[in-house]
Amino acid sequence: MISRLQIQSQPIACHDDALAGLREILRVTRPDADVERIQRAYDVAASWHQGQTRRSGDPYITHPLAVATILAETGADDEMLCAALLHDTIEDTPYTLAALSGEFGAGVAALVAGTAALDRIKGRGRTVSQVMAAVKCADTRVLAIKLADRLHNMRTVQFIPQVKQLRKARESLDIFVRVAAQLGMDTIEVELEALAYATMKRNRHARSASGRLLLAVAALLPAAIRTRWCEEWLAELHTLPARRDRVRFAIHTAFGIPQLAFTVRMPAWGHRRSG
Repeated sequence: MISRLQIQSQPIACHDDALAGLREILRVTRPDADVERIQRAYDVAASWHQGQTRRSGDPYITHPLAVATILAETGADDEMLCAALLHDTIEDTPYTLAALSGEFGAGVAALVAGTAALDRIKGRGRTVSQVMAAVKCADTRVLAIKLADRLHNMRTVQFIPQVKQLRKARESLDIFVRVAAQLGMDTIEVELEALAYATMKRNRHARSASGRLLLAVAALLPAAIRTRWCEEWLAELHTLPARRDRVRFAIHTAFGIPQLAFTVRMPAWGHRRSG
């Protein structure tokens, strides 16, 4: 796997020309690429993701296309590029792994399945050392797809809640930057590290004593509304220039959270008592 080239792809002007930027990169990095097969993978992914959008409001297909484009810059093979385009279909759409294997072959299906498996490993509450141990056993091509996936997600991280931004930034530094270094994907390593640190700096108040207090007490709130309230409180902290004002706001808000939690849970409790 060669280091990712510094090639700027052109913005996608319309659906019919969606792969123009990717094809341009492949002309430089892999002139022998099977563009027809890659186009077919894009078409299948676009069809299954139709109607889905990202938090930014962009059509969801722009994400797997960006992942494939990042990989194309590294000289990734055809199976990796097809898997990158299809990597979210079996988790986020009714498309099955069996159908994918039938259309694109067992090699592409194995990469897509491996990518989904890595997501599940990372999401089981394991420690960083446990995740890194599991990563050592993974296919290097699967790891490369996950790196490209995380890089694009970090490029667009500003569209998700601040709490999740910080978690992804920490994960990127603890896991993904280290994996990129191990694979020799230097350019991805450097950009991912820079994006992670920039995200942590931008959300620095969430890591302050005031931010940690609010996030800790917010655990009293139902999960369905917790993120929205945390976003509002952290945004308010960001507007307060003086530390004493942030501390005062955090303490005042923290004292009110138990009452807020009681209030929002009252309808559910009342319903259970009357049942």
